[in-house]
Amino acid sequence: MTAKPNLLQTLEAHRSIRHYKPEPIPSEHVQLMMRVAQRASSGGTAQFYSFIRVTDPVLRKRISELIGQPVVLSAAEYFIACADFHRMRLLLELRQAELAVPPVIALIYGTMDAVLAASNLATEAEALGYGICFVGAVQRILDILIDDLALPERVIPIVSLCVGIPAEQPSQSPRLPTDLVFHENNYCEPSQADLERCFDAMATVTHFGGWFNYLNHFFTKGREFERREGAWRQALERQGLGLDQWPSNP
Repeated sequence: MTAKPNLLQTLEAHRSIRHYKPEPIPSEHVQLMMRVAQRASSGGTAQFYSFIRVTDPVLRKRISELIGQPVVLSAAEYFIACADFHRMRLLLELRQAELAVPPVIALIYGTMDAVLAASNLATEAEALGYGICFVGAVQRILDILIDDLALPERVIPIVSLCVGIPAEQPSQSPRLPTDLVFHENNYCEPSQADLERCFDAMATVTHFGGWFNYLNHFFTKGREFERREGAWRQALERQGLGLDQWPSNP
């Protein structure tokens, strides 16, 4: 194994890789990534997450085609990070106790745990010299994934992660001005000039013809994120995590 760069170098060099060489990752590196994922912070030591490592090529192809993401098929490794309250329920029942995590708290803590662990895995992968790409489009097919991955009640996919040997070196995605992201002591309302600076900073985004078009595709009325809402509500209800499945005044 070659010497890893320091953490700052790894984080500063991050970029999403969507094209990979058709080469496997050594099993010892995969095991190391998984161990590092488990070192992520977790509220109350609960570790409300599980990963599904998808190695079945037929299943990988199905997911790739359903969400329209070829990167899922080409990556050497593909993980789906899930919020998991099933394991905790079993642990408590083993000691004759009952799980009582209301759905809003469950979604917040499960998402935090899953994303922090996935971020650790991604950072270790990049430190080892691999490329990574988070794929959130799995949220379009939650019901299908619940079936295909045999997820028990109270387990739900949050995000997926591709890892592989890069076959490209794309430019880094831009970021918003730091002074508009980090506030001191209180939230500072951005001025119109500040908002224009945001568009200027993100001007190199070319997806959908520019950053505004990209935002419009996902975040305005009737677009992608509104469509995902229905899939989320249906999947949460199915997995016993719906808002209507908990009394309003427990």
